[in-house]
Amino acid sequence: MLRIGKVKESVWKRSVLRQLHNETIMGNPVSGEDAGLFPVPADTRKIAVSINPIEGWTLAPQRAVYGAVNRLVAADAVPEAIAVTIMMPEGTEENQLKALMRELDACCRQENMALMPGHIAVSSNVNTLILSVTAIGFVCHETEKETARDDIHRDYDIVVAGTIGREGAAMIAREKKELLKTRYAVSYIETAEHLFDNGSMRAAAKAMKEVAAVKIHNIGEGGIFAGFWEMAAAIKVGLDIDLKKIPIRQHTIEVCEYFNLNPYMLRSEGCLLIVCENGQNMVTALVDAGMEAAIVGKTTDQNDRIIRYDDEIRFLEPPKVDEYYKII
Repeated sequence: MLRIGKVKESVWKRSVLRQLHNETIMGNPVSGEDAGLFPVPADTRKIAVSINPIEGWTLAPQRAVYGAVNRLVAADAVPEAIAVTIMMPEGTEENQLKALMRELDACCRQENMALMPGHIAVSSNVNTLILSVTAIGFVCHETEKETARDDIHRDYDIVVAGTIGREGAAMIAREKKELLKTRYAVSYIETAEHLFDNGSMRAAAKAMKEVAAVKIHNIGEGGIFAGFWEMAAAIKVGLDIDLKKIPIRQHTIEVCEYFNLNPYMLRSEGCLLIVCENGQNMVTALVDAGMEAAIVGKTTDQNDRIIRYDDEIRFLEPPKVDEYYKII
């Protein structure tokens, strides 16, 4: 069992550093370092930084890393490295920390990013894992978008890249597997558990460079409805959305139906909102990159944020508490 406070140097070396496979020109992290260093290209115009704190052990490495990466992708930046802060509750075993670091390392290797461990400690003030990731990337000359928000007018296409709710559905499938077994086959539940195995949207980056986007927004807690609201507020437009066109996996629908949850208000990391002039070209580029994507609506020059379902019309409301919290 790990002691309260900062982990011992022996634990740091054994269960943190030995789990990492960083290979950067600045060398690998070592015990006692105060900061991680990496070179800045001479032609870089901006450094992008995103912070992604998550709570709980379920899919923690994937949620933390993919969330940070996707925020950089939405900012048109190339992810380079992450630094992590880990706070664990009393009673945490060293093998839990070791497994966490291994998974963090695997996610970072998949994303071709360096992993820099920061403060790692056990605290009596937390009752579950608190994992905060700070990701760093570069916005370069050839990729930076300078489109002014005032240029975003009505009738721009709104594209959803990825399928909504899969992060939340995968977490619920893992945490409530025994309950779901009363209705669904084990193989079906296991598929749901792996919906978020690759929640990175890095593959979308190339597609979004090939087809100009005027706004990209990462969807996370609160689901697609929160994402719509946040995006509309950021660029000061109205929305006209067709609910039936939003891409969603059947496994996500089934998990939500069992627990009477709204999938459109369920955490949806691994999904981007894209505003562009030619939505079909964007969808084609995303599909060619191996992603699911669909045009789900238009921007308008009104204040209303409309959601359509067949002949029914409702107005989008400000973001509410994520549906995941209803069952934990």
